[in-house]
Amino acid sequence: YSALYRDFEQRRDLELGIVRVSAPRDGHVSLGLTHDFVPALLTAGVALAAMIDPATPFVRDGITIPLARFDALVDGPSPPITLPPDPPRAELDVIARHVANLVRDGDTIQLGLGSAPNAVLRALSSHKQLQLYGGMMSDAALDLFDAGALDHATTGVAVVGAPWRERLESETRVRFRSVAETHGIAALLPLERFVSINSALEVDLYGQANGEMLAGQQISGQGGAADYVRAARHSKNGRSIISLSATGNRGQISRIVPFLDASTPIAITRGDVDTVVTEYGAADLKDTDIDTRAERLIAIAAPAFRDGLSAAWAARRRTL
Repeated sequence: YSALYRDFEQRRDLELGIVRVSAPRDGHVSLGLTHDFVPALLTAGVALAAMIDPATPFVRDGITIPLARFDALVDGPSPPITLPPDPPRAELDVIARHVANLVRDGDTIQLGLGSAPNAVLRALSSHKQLQLYGGMMSDAALDLFDAGALDHATTGVAVVGAPWRERLESETRVRFRSVAETHGIAALLPLERFVSINSALEVDLYGQANGEMLAGQQISGQGGAADYVRAARHSKNGRSIISLSATGNRGQISRIVPFLDASTPIAITRGDVDTVVTEYGAADLKDTDIDTRAERLIAIAAPAFRDGLSAAWAARRRTL
């Protein structure tokens, strides 16, 4: 993700960027709730068209652009982007509690969007002095301010409902920054006690994670997880956490698998994963040999699949 930002900065074949911005103030507009890649277009000198949306907040701590920088100004009121309600899933609440037990008061945490991250955020409501640092932020993240758990947040994008959109006009505890700062290694490495919390579709017994392919179909892109898990792995007292449900297809398949299919891209390498969490517990993989990794991952698989995983690993070990 961070490499894509650098690519945009250096591109000279981009003709036009269309950007949703706030209503002007003092000759400037705010990028509102979506900063991520837009500053790269400024660096590249790309022609810009501003869609001025009165519903886009002029955030207190974010990037502003002078009106003179735009080649076209267009009235652009449109419905805000929102997320659907989280469906109740009991196993996500169990996973979230396991993850929350790995987070200490005062940690800097990173999560994405969706039902699983929201469950973790709700489970963190009794923590104290947390910092949030990541690429995206939801209502559940901002609700930690009201719970007294969160002190400050840095993000590139906020996908939130109307109450928080209004509050972000005056909220001084939230910084909006570009991908260069939210995902860039130079910005991430100085963070101490940085805990990345990301999801996966499958994890194999080596600890490799698949975050893109399901039943041979690509359902997600690479995203920024690789930037974050690498940074967390190298952070002083940091930790990278990968969470997933132990089963899929209504319990018919295991998400802990013997080995990832050869056609499946590896989203996160085994060397970058510290802890894997399912509803059956947490497997600490940091600095472990391959047999210990397999043993601990099998222990957090669904019980119905553990014997098969053990047999597959034993067969594999006979060939190594």
